[in-house]
Amino acid sequence: MKQIITVHFIGGSTMEVNKTEAVDELIRLINSKFEANHFVKLPNRSGGEAYINLSLITSIEVRSI
Repeated sequence: MKQIITVHFIGGSTMEVNKTEAVDELIRLINSKFEANHFVKLPNRSGGEAYINLSLITSIEVRSI
């Protein structure tokens, strides 16, 4: 089953994460402790990378499709 994560940031912006490796990494990080101002690097569909500051996230929605 594939999962999609919608990340909600301070200020109201959102980001959808649907690449399997990125979803798995983000879920792993959510389930562990992290430092303040902790940036994580996630792969994106175009082969590049997205950097997310976990301390700016207000909520995360995980959906299975």
